[in-house]
Amino acid sequence: MRVSNSLMRLLKSGAVAIVALVLTGCSSLQLAYNYAPGLIAYRMNSYLNLDEKQQALLDQELASFAAWHERTLPLYTAELNQWANRLSKPEPFTGKEILSIQETIENQLQTVGARAATQLGPLLVTLGPQQLKQLQSKFKDSNDEYFSDYLKNSDSPASIKKRHARITKRFEEWLGSLDTQQRNILISVSDRRAPTITAWYAERKLRQQALLTLLETQRSGSPAHAQQALTEYLTSLNTYREPNLNQQRDDLRMEWAQATAEILNIASAEQKKFLQKKLRGYAQDFAALTPKKLAQN
Repeated sequence: MRVSNSLMRLLKSGAVAIVALVLTGCSSLQLAYNYAPGLIAYRMNSYLNLDEKQQALLDQELASFAAWHERTLPLYTAELNQWANRLSKPEPFTGKEILSIQETIENQLQTVGARAATQLGPLLVTLGPQQLKQLQSKFKDSNDEYFSDYLKNSDSPASIKKRHARITKRFEEWLGSLDTQQRNILISVSDRRAPTITAWYAERKLRQQALLTLLETQRSGSPAHAQQALTEYLTSLNTYREPNLNQQRDDLRMEWAQATAEILNIASAEQKKFLQKKLRGYAQDFAALTPKKLAQN
């Protein structure tokens, strides 16, 4: 996993369970959740080379965040089960419905992200120049890898094949094997989006620079100010800094939602069952993690 992607996910969501799944690829949500604080601490230490005092502070803040996050778990359980049940209804999915689900998730991430900012604020003000330099180096390495994968020879058959495989894999993780029609829908989306790859590359660098500037300006400052600045940064991720990309934001989101709806509408009974099993499995895991079994399956 690219360093910038995993760090951005951590800062954007702050959701211990979600981050754990991203970092470990673990099939058991309960196992991932239990190990998440240590994994996040390990990752942040690899980015920033934390000293003992900073590591202790991070451990303390992660413990506090996890205790707060437990109260949101019943909501996740209910929504996952609701989405699983929706797959059994005969009404076709629409792009607007998929977009609404996406917005629900984003709103939850904003809530969790705001709490994560509160927890990370005290740590951010302790970062030194060398730690920020190391983070900048990590970003550069990640960007070089991105450029090599997607921009260096973007029109070559190998690069095109890699783009197609990447988008297909995302859906097969949730639906199992796709049929030819479903693959063609995704390939079409991938090809239409190919001209925006350069803009996405610029966007990731702009976001990274904004984060580095934030960390530099908040260094040795007030934790409360750092919390507010990080909250504002996380909120800003809802839009794009690259002007051309931001102009296309709504169209790009709807295009993705519409493609998802089309694939779900032609999904086989086996694919729907595969997705339902995944969603309900995660719902059960969240319920098992909920104190006193507050969530109902």
